[in-house]
Amino acid sequence: MALAALALNPVQHAALASPRKRVVVVDDSLTILHAICSLLEHQDIFEVVGRAESGPETIEAVTNLHPDVVMMDADMPGMSGLRTALLLSQTSPTTKVVLMSMDATSQFRRACAGCGAYALIYKPKFLSELVRVLENGGPQDWKKSFPRARRKTSRPVSIMR
Repeated sequence: MALAALALNPVQHAALASPRKRVVVVDDSLTILHAICSLLEHQDIFEVVGRAESGPETIEAVTNLHPDVVMMDADMPGMSGLRTALLLSQTSPTTKVVLMSMDATSQFRRACAGCGAYALIYKPKFLSELVRVLENGGPQDWKKSFPRARRKTSRPVSIMR
């Protein structure tokens, strides 16, 4: 499958063709881990430099490999992906964490954003969600793909009066 199959326009393709971002893929399911790594390598989107099956393995991989991106299952036994994302945001702030989950509720998205994740990919729609993340600035210009908090009032609020 070519990059065109991911619905990337020529500008996005050119941005992705420039130095590929290094990624560590994390999932407690070996089947899912292998499938995601194979897809990323086949699509030539990222350079898969490491794999991990747990939070502690992820911390060790990031410390040793210094990837640009970590694509991680949010729901893992032991140290969850959210807790691992929080630790990575503090210990390796230049590494962008993209969480993957079967839960796409607004409450869960807020929890992911609060843990320092840059995006959440809904696993059943992995390819289309990955395209959404790439279109939201792409790996060359990562921006958080979570909506900003909205103000509850239209007037400025001052705490100093």
